Amino acid sequence: NGFRVLSDAYVTSDSGTGIVHQAPAFGEDDFRVCLAFGVVEKTDMPCPVDANGRFTEEVSQFAGLHVKEADKSIIADIKARGRLVRNEKLHHSYPFCWRSETPLIYRAVPAWFVKVE
Repeated sequence: NGFRVLSDAYVTSDSGTGIVHQAPAFGEDDFRVCLAFGVVEKTDMPCPVDANGRFTEEVSQFAGLHVKEADKSIIADIKARGRLVRNEKLHHSYPFCWRSETPLIYRAVPAWFVKVE
């Protein structure tokens, strides 16, 4: 169900390229859009990143690498396959922990909520 072009109002060209990838287990908008277009189901959420922010065996070539440290390896792999169109940095806002100043990774996790009066 992947490799599809989807459209949503939150993606605009005035705050970047106007094109984004969707990672439904790693962002509220990504989840909402992928759910609406039938890419994922609430009960079947692919999440190839563990609790420590490292790729799992589902991404075997990069398993064990922290997602932020894997960028160069992923880019090199795309280039080696002849699929790299352009490699440049786009500066945009990104969430950081206010205590440790480390990048935050949004990740879907199971949760229970209890209504208390």
